[in-house]
Amino acid sequence: MIAIEETTAVQADGSVVLRHPELKAGHRVKVIVLLETPPLTERPLCLGRRLHQNWAGGLADLAAEYSSVELQHKSLEWRGD
Repeated sequence: MIAIEETTAVQADGSVVLRHPELKAGHRVKVIVLLETPPLTERPLCLGRRLHQNWAGGLADLAAEYSSVELQHKSLEWRGD
């Protein structure tokens, strides 16, 4: 068995064409496909991203001073809206 590492692009119809001098018509080949995911900047934002809520409880120290509605109004002031 000969191991050949070949990088190629997927055709529009989903097929893959491998061209290598050691590949001959009639030969049997074993193909292992490794898919490379696009960089994060090219991915749609909805795929694979989870909502991080590490901010939850960040205003807990103000709970004694403000009600939840008052905190909502304060947060709008702090954001500048």
